[in-house]
Amino acid sequence: MRDMYDYIKNIVLDIITHPFKTVITFLFMVMFLIIINSCATTHEPFHFVKVLGVTHAGDTVLIDVNSLRPRVYNTYQYRNSVPYYNYIPLTPQFIIRPTRPVIIPTPPVATPTPIKPIPITKPIILKKGK
Repeated sequence: MRDMYDYIKNIVLDIITHPFKTVITFLFMVMFLIIINSCATTHEPFHFVKVLGVTHAGDTVLIDVNSLRPRVYNTYQYRNSVPYYNYIPLTPQFIIRPTRPVIIPTPPVATPTPIKPIPITKPIILKKGK
């Protein structure tokens, strides 16, 4: 325990006696961290357009991603400034549902029923006197 106390005491005394050396070391460490962080790979997130699906028969089918997405869109917005904490706003949320066109039934069109034609027969002429 005493060794740890002496070690920390020596570090504090070294900082007090050599402030310039401490500032230079701190700036060097900050610059080193900035350089290491700038070497990190950054890339755009993936945007899928099509996915492969397998049918019951075992065939592979190319499916559009938009057909798999839900038809209800939530407008929740989160602040991503603080990592690992999702900020849920206190304002009420609006759920946007896609509107379906209202189909107005059209009245049926009345078509006349066809009349069965009656065949014309030759009239029978009765003669008088015979």
